[in-house]
Amino acid sequence: MSEVVIRTLDLPEIETLVGWAKAEGWNPGLADAAPFQAADPEGFIGCFVDGVMAAGISAVRYGPAFGFIGLYIAHPDFRGRGYGRRV
Repeated sequence: MSEVVIRTLDLPEIETLVGWAKAEGWNPGLADAAPFQAADPEGFIGCFVDGVMAAGISAVRYGPAFGFIGLYIAHPDFRGRGYGRRV
């Protein structure tokens, strides 16, 4: 049975998500990872399967009344298995 862990991402992991998005042809804002993480250090969440990041999402809060959700993506090797739903 696989170990599944949901946790906050660090900056290199956030940059991995941005790379996945870029590989899919998205326009993820290549310089946005650090400023978004600074705005909300807990705003990027990943799903890890046996220590490997399978999916992630950004849910960054800007103050008490505004937020942004994006970068909702699963690595192609993990798609269709429900890991995206877990984040």
